Amino acid sequence: MIRKMLKIMILVMVLISLCLNLFAQANREIKGVVKDQNGSLIANANVVLRNKKTGLERATQTDSSGEFRFVGLGQDEYEVIVTVDGFKKATIEVGNQSQIEVALEIEPFETITTIYSGSRQEELRESLNTKVDVITQAQIRDTGYETVGEVLRELPGVLTRRGSETGFSFSGAGEQIQGIASRQSLVLLDGFPVINARGIKSGVINLDRQSTARIEQIEVVKGAASALYGSDAIGGVINLITREPKRGLETSLTVSGGNFGRFDPRGEIGFRKNRWIGFFSIERHKNNGFDLTPSLPDTTGAGFHRYDFFGKLKYEFSSNFYLTGFADAKKTNVAGISLGEAGYQKDDVDETLQSYGLTANWNINSRAVAQMRGYFSRYDEIGKVFVLPNSRLPRGAQFPDENLFQRFGRLDASLLYVLGEKQMIQVGAEWNTDRYAGFNRLRNASGERADTSVIWAQDKIHITNWIALTLGFRFDNHSIFGSAISPKVGLNIRATDRINLRASWGRGFRAPDLGQLYYRFYNPTNLYQVFGNPNLAPEHSGSWQVGAEYSSTKKTYRFGVNFFRNDVRNLIEATNFGFVRSQAQAAAIFRMLGLNPSEYNVSLNRLLLIYTNSSNIFTQGVELDADIKLPKNFALSGAYTYLDARNKINGAYLSDRNKHQGFFKIAYDNPNLGFRANLRGTFLSKWIVGSVRGFGGNVVAPGFQLWDVYTAKSFKNFEFFTSVDNIFDNKDPNVGRVDQMGQPLPIYRSEAGRMYRFGVRLNLSRQ
Repeated sequence: MIRKMLKIMILVMVLISLCLNLFAQANREIKGVVKDQNGSLIANANVVLRNKKTGLERATQTDSSGEFRFVGLGQDEYEVIVTVDGFKKATIEVGNQSQIEVALEIEPFETITTIYSGSRQEELRESLNTKVDVITQAQIRDTGYETVGEVLRELPGVLTRRGSETGFSFSGAGEQIQGIASRQSLVLLDGFPVINARGIKSGVINLDRQSTARIEQIEVVKGAASALYGSDAIGGVINLITREPKRGLETSLTVSGGNFGRFDPRGEIGFRKNRWIGFFSIERHKNNGFDLTPSLPDTTGAGFHRYDFFGKLKYEFSSNFYLTGFADAKKTNVAGISLGEAGYQKDDVDETLQSYGLTANWNINSRAVAQMRGYFSRYDEIGKVFVLPNSRLPRGAQFPDENLFQRFGRLDASLLYVLGEKQMIQVGAEWNTDRYAGFNRLRNASGERADTSVIWAQDKIHITNWIALTLGFRFDNHSIFGSAISPKVGLNIRATDRINLRASWGRGFRAPDLGQLYYRFYNPTNLYQVFGNPNLAPEHSGSWQVGAEYSSTKKTYRFGVNFFRNDVRNLIEATNFGFVRSQAQAAAIFRMLGLNPSEYNVSLNRLLLIYTNSSNIFTQGVELDADIKLPKNFALSGAYTYLDARNKINGAYLSDRNKHQGFFKIAYDNPNLGFRANLRGTFLSKWIVGSVRGFGGNVVAPGFQLWDVYTAKSFKNFEFFTSVDNIFDNKDPNVGRVDQMGQPLPIYRSEAGRMYRFGVRLNLSRQ
């Protein structure tokens, strides 16, 4: 590991040395200060300096004194764009000035226009060459939601199922981006991968275990992002960007609760003191679960309680060098009742997740910025199963514990260099290691491991001041599957001040994860077994995104459209080979797949599932979205997605995909009254749950709509809020229905029904 780190450091230093000698430095300087209308300084504001001649953009943030500074500039004309959530965007023509002052106006419905995840550097929304959706802290607050999974349900082209925190729905708990499943999408926390043994657990990152308390904004990159983010990003990236305080001291205490035994207290503190910047949060989340089949002993949604801690600390050694470290910890217990092979049983799972990151940023000079990062994350899961009365085993009998452990580490380094006034070049290197171990999980009880070494580069070229071309590639060297190259091309055209056009194309590569390769899972309570396949081939993808945005001159309304096409080749899925009645039958199946039957201990009279490269698929469609500011503090927003997702081989529509998805919101925000309210609706069309073996048909779940409402009233330093989710108590139509034998029909959508929440928040801050 140390040897790998030294190689990365040497590579970066060589690149730095080359770049520093390419160009003589210009000597012009532009600096300024950002304030609100009352004269209070605004820290952590996003500041972009744009060259009006070439279109090149540089980005920075204001410091604790609200100041920013750009050096090494030429004599071209520039403009400064400043954005902060909750304030109106400001654009200042610099001219020959060397120092400016920016006063921001309060604007309740203004949203962040500076985005990081599209190119791994800060840039204006109108400068993007790929589709990136953003949810701000204010937007998150005004949903009343406690988890990232809940918040993402209101984005076009993104799908997460409600109830995934506690439910065991047929549709699963994972997210989809433009119809691409969770396993092919990457979830990041401040640019670092979020883990929870997804390689074993169907590739799912449960976003209902990710709290919103620490989040400044959520950025969702659509389409293949492997050229920048690596193997798991062939469907897109969800980047959770954590908070930094904007004032000298910020504290918040929130207590909320509702039906189903929900209770969610949390405390937060942030500070800026001399060279130190810190943010810390501690939370507890509790839910008693729910049951949609009360005539049976099992629970539809398991109860849980979870403790979260997050801390981030930044120290500025100078204006050119700073270190940032963070620690993230979660401890969760989930308990529910399910039907197993021996009868009804109590499932009890303890999960612990710990993640630590350290980042060093060095502004070498006015044109070069270097970054080095280290990251380690560990996930531990211990599951217990207890037999309940009236089962076919003695009361209180316990199955062996099911243990699962993952360890993930990363070292990376990158360099950003401004080449002249028309190009911005980024280069980087990474080393990743991923390890799994666990009882009744893998072929090797001591665990399995995979390492990846990476180099990547990107060049953003400003052909004119209104056309920018981005070229990029990534080279992955996988310890099991060898090497792969993922290229990317992007184009941004500022047709007018109001119309922006963008287009991007990229290829993606995803190596099979360790679970798909080496899984050995014998379910101790149900009639199935799952095996990995070391003969799997990597998945490959291609993605097109073409879109446009129109904004009015006064930014009172905005319309966007995005056309997309994603192709995935060699898609890896767990193929169901049916019940195995003899060892000879099992051996024939393994030989057909090129596997050695002697390496697999098959249990008879159970379903046999084996991972295979089962199909080639595509997803294509269009996304529409709009925002409109109305008079008298009202605003409208909405989105619609049409999705066509099919198997290329037989043309069949893919399961768990909604062809139509819509969202509507009307909001009211009056700062003078300290009152906010909104009504939100989500619409989803029917979808295929799965096929029925032996009948040649599909099980189709009906479409539905959900309406939510949120209100908040401020009084001095207190804020009182309430929310009602699923106002009309919309549930799966099978709830309460039984078959001819008197047994409840299967539930395809684990909606708990109407959920309400009441809460109070105390905010204290000083400059």
